[in-house]
Amino acid sequence: MGKKQNIRSEKCFKGAIFENLMADTLHKKEQALYYYRKESGMELDFLIGYKGECVPVEVKAKTAKAKSLSTALKHPDKYHVYHAIKFGDFNVGREGSLLTLPNYMQFLLDLEPEEIILEPIDTDRLNRLAKELNNQQL
Repeated sequence: MGKKQNIRSEKCFKGAIFENLMADTLHKKEQALYYYRKESGMELDFLIGYKGECVPVEVKAKTAKAKSLSTALKHPDKYHVYHAIKFGDFNVGREGSLLTLPNYMQFLLDLEPEEIILEPIDTDRLNRLAKELNNQQL
């Protein structure tokens, strides 16, 4: 009998681990977590505000291409993206408006704490209100 292959190998989770490290880094720098996804499959891992611009940040475990990021950079009038950062198994480099950095440099992002625009939501109060409205409809 052959060996069963474990589908939950480190290869399956490596990308998610690096994305979680980036989420943790952004959270520690007081950044809200934003991403972009279209029904067509286009997806940007993170969006950050940097020097007045919306800058996508893509995180790769290896050196994979970031097709969605390339698409956004090729169509600045449509997506309003003029610069992007890609972390992965890379050396420091720049290709046009794309800055590539190794994953171990994620913590070096120089970001200002983001202002909270929305007040915190009292979920208990919201649940009570929903229950009251639901009882009124019966």
